[in-house]
Amino acid sequence: MILYGALLSPFVRKVAVILELKGLDYKNMPTIPLSPDPDYLQISPLGKIPALEDGELAISDSSVICEYLEEQYPDHPTMPKDPIQRARARWLEEYADSKLAELCVDGVFFEKFVKPILLKTETNHFKVDKTISELLPPAQDYLESQLPAEGFLFGDIGRADICIVSFFITAGYVDYQVNSKKWTKLAAFIKRVKEQPTVAKLLNIEAKVLGEMLGS
Repeated sequence: MILYGALLSPFVRKVAVILELKGLDYKNMPTIPLSPDPDYLQISPLGKIPALEDGELAISDSSVICEYLEEQYPDHPTMPKDPIQRARARWLEEYADSKLAELCVDGVFFEKFVKPILLKTETNHFKVDKTISELLPPAQDYLESQLPAEGFLFGDIGRADICIVSFFITAGYVDYQVNSKKWTKLAAFIKRVKEQPTVAKLLNIEAKVLGEMLGS
């Protein structure tokens, strides 16, 4: 099994954690988004990351991949069984993949990391400041109302937990941290997910990758 994409991407990280939680053997092939490689475009026609090859199957989109893994490899489930809880888990995943991607990735990480370090272009500081001061707080208010004071969302750690926290992990690479005094449950939840052994293992790998990218 091959997972294409850079682990620093919250979408790639989501799939990698699911693979690890399920104990599946896989190889990570670092791939940049919108890669012009024609071979990769055969696997991911939209050029997005992540993509997954499992035998003759080639699919892309993190949620599609995770649904496949859940159905094909049902051991160590990462979604709740109850239909109502399952629907809620899917909604929180969609909220993270859309709203948090817009804010944490496009509004913060892309501007403060991708543009100056990888693209050698200027950061839009107005966009970053507006995202942090005006746009992120309502999203964090919503999450604060949805998260448990202890533990994870649906028992053991699962996909919804990973989806939410993954975006804050990526924003954290450019020094964005949730104010723990204002968003107590969210900050504690992020800490719990990051400290979960499987997630912590992958974050150690990411730290090495990030160090190599920054030449440290």
